[in-house]
Amino acid sequence: MGNRSVLVIDTLRATTTLTTILDRGATKVLTCASLDEAFLYKRQDPTLILGGERHNQPVPGFDAGNSPFDYQSQLVEGRAVILTTTNGTQAVARVNGAGWVGLACLLNAAPAARRQQEQKSEGLVVCAGTVGQVSWEDVLTAGAVINEWPERAWTDAARLAWTAFSANQTHIAQSIMQSSHAQHLLSSGMARDVAYAARINQSSTVPVRGTDGWFYRNT
Repeated sequence: MGNRSVLVIDTLRATTTLTTILDRGATKVLTCASLDEAFLYKRQDPTLILGGERHNQPVPGFDAGNSPFDYQSQLVEGRAVILTTTNGTQAVARVNGAGWVGLACLLNAAPAARRQQEQKSEGLVVCAGTVGQVSWEDVLTAGAVINEWPERAWTDAARLAWTAFSANQTHIAQSIMQSSHAQHLLSSGMARDVAYAARINQSSTVPVRGTDGWFYRNT
């Protein structure tokens, strides 16, 4: 990854939830790829909030799941959070060597794109997908990010994502509802999570990785 500036996207739901956690007053968030690592941090510091999921199911022993509604201000304000999920936090782990890492979702697509452009280095967007497969909602979010880039920076892959976004931007929520991951969440009773994540540019918060590996609120 070198000096690249990387935005990781997992709109349903990790990057949406993490953005919301910082929006609601958490001091910082650490993403963990494994459950064992997350539990280790919690044992070392019991004041940490431990949150996340595996295959959209709550994890026994965790304080919260992967829904943005799990992280109200009264829970997270002034506290640090550990988050581990099936797809999003794995994608973050894969770009560990990048010089700059931020997190994007529909909620913060334009602000995230601007923060990335400020880095003056080669930009890369990484879509987490769903269990190794492309996710429509992540492609649409990537297109929303790329919509803020200068066109001279577009690769063919970027142009494909932008084309998908451009064709759907006037009905973005309805389009996301049709994705396979959204359909799974809807069938599991998580309709409000999908609706929440399908709102575009509602937050100025961009989670950015610090030198200590934690994500902090950047506005």
